[in-house]
Amino acid sequence: MNSKGRTIMDPLHQNRAWWWILVIHYVALQLMTIHSSMVPGTLQLQLDEEQPAGTVVGDISAGLPPDMTATHYFISDHQGTGVGTDLDIDESTGIIKTAKVLDREVRDRYSFIAVTITGITVEVTILVNDINDHAPVFPRKRAMFKIPEQTTIGTKFPLEPALDADEDQLTTQGYIITDGNVGQAFFLETKRGSNKVLYLDLVVNAVLDRETRSSYTLLLEAFDGGSPKRTGQMILDLIVQDINDNAPVFNQSRYHAVISENLQPGNNILQVFASDADEGDNGLVFYDINRRQSDPDRYFVIDTRTGVITLNKPLDFEMRRVHELVVQAQDNASQPEVTNAFVTIQVRDYNDNQPTMTIIFLSEDGSPRISEGAQPGQYVARISVTDPDYGEYANVNVSLEGGDGKFALTTKDSIIYLICVDQILDREEQDHYELRVLATDSGTPPLRAESSFTIQVTDVNDNPPLFDQPEYTQVIPEVAFPGSFVVQVTARDKDQGPNGDVQYSILQNEETHSDWFSVDAVTGIVTTLTQLDYETDPMPSVTVVAADRGRPPLSSTAVVKVILQDINDNEPVFGSKFYNASIKENTAAGTCFMEISGVFGHEVCENPNAE
Repeated sequence: MNSKGRTIMDPLHQNRAWWWILVIHYVALQLMTIHSSMVPGTLQLQLDEEQPAGTVVGDISAGLPPDMTATHYFISDHQGTGVGTDLDIDESTGIIKTAKVLDREVRDRYSFIAVTITGITVEVTILVNDINDHAPVFPRKRAMFKIPEQTTIGTKFPLEPALDADEDQLTTQGYIITDGNVGQAFFLETKRGSNKVLYLDLVVNAVLDRETRSSYTLLLEAFDGGSPKRTGQMILDLIVQDINDNAPVFNQSRYHAVISENLQPGNNILQVFASDADEGDNGLVFYDINRRQSDPDRYFVIDTRTGVITLNKPLDFEMRRVHELVVQAQDNASQPEVTNAFVTIQVRDYNDNQPTMTIIFLSEDGSPRISEGAQPGQYVARISVTDPDYGEYANVNVSLEGGDGKFALTTKDSIIYLICVDQILDREEQDHYELRVLATDSGTPPLRAESSFTIQVTDVNDNPPLFDQPEYTQVIPEVAFPGSFVVQVTARDKDQGPNGDVQYSILQNEETHSDWFSVDAVTGIVTTLTQLDYETDPMPSVTVVAADRGRPPLSSTAVVKVILQDINDNEPVFGSKFYNASIKENTAAGTCFMEISGVFGHEVCENPNAE
């Protein structure tokens, strides 16, 4: 025996063993030939693929006729059947096991013949069942496909199918678009081919417009019938191919230009522009002048690529004042689209006359004035502009200068201009503004007319008279004669005219003896009106009102305080003409025994010891 416990035979014994094996096989084959047609048996087994090696497949004895057994089997295995390599068959017991993991996609069945020593044959067939071990696979992970725009809805485009190595229900069962199908522009149709492959078509489901959307990126998914199902994905880039379905479009349907008759040939006049939403040659635009409909004398030429119109021949204002051109834009497609636009070119007489202006002021008397109460937007003057070179519709630029930003110029037709108030005016801040209107034509060189004038800001009564001081104080003797000067008050009004004409008056109040005084309505001089009396009121006061003559008038007040100086204009008067008193003898010296009162409340005390 060797180190592994196996018996080692010498060469003589080995040769004898192989000889007996050959004899046994020869006898078995003879028996198979004699009895195969006499006692046949069949056995069909199956198992799922991907089972681990050593999995029991079945027992050959199950294929023997009833009540028969065998103790040994001879296996007929032909080269290339996979029986000897993929299966492990116990010839003594007849038990069949897998020698390795089986793959149905490599070999889906195994067949061999087992013969007993008694000559009974059993034809054994092993079917390998499919399991869902493969996902559908597209030939390419990403593909690009081109579809012309405006393709008829319902048009089908075949795509490469996804193949699944599994079979029947476990192979590819359908396709869906999982992403990128904007506006549901496409859907998928499928059909099963004779080779069991599930083919698919991409079907157009909406009108494709390259100018709206030039490409789609669809994510296609193929799924099989397993549970859970297996899937495969492919990205499909769809390019919407352009067709010439758009004509060139001018950025305006009519162009207008005014040029002088002395413009020299070779000068550019204007540029037309057209765009085409198509791409490539379908969107490449060329320009031309339709000579059959316009400009047969070729006064003008146009650059076919840029659209710039250039003067080609000298113009004569007296022969033709307006030229009408029909300009066409054509794309470069094999069947081109054409669009027309109209160009009006006015020829202007050579500039030898300056513009003229007529200014009409919109005040009541037609003079250049405006009320300080005018609101922004109120019109001040109307200006009409003409130019003998151009007639009534003069191409004249009118501008306004001066005015410190208080005035603005506006127009609706570039013929009649209006000067209007642009900011609030305050006559007390500024009572006049210097303005200048300039009218400049578009000649070469340009000629200009101008007019300067002064706008007077008229007053509104928006300021009350204001006294120099809110309170005046004056000291005068109480013996001042009626009409004597007391004080002069002064109030000033920023307005002018009647709005700034101040008049004074006294606000009557008996409690303050305001009736002792009067005020001159014009000068504001306050004088005494009657005899004053310190003993009645030593500090009489007067409220003077200053009012303007506006409508309605505005006013303010000031207080005049008068301090009277007392004058000895009254003699003492006793309260009684006769007084009587009694006194006790021995009364202490200095004792007051009688009180005598007068008008001024003086106290008199006699001393009985006085001499």
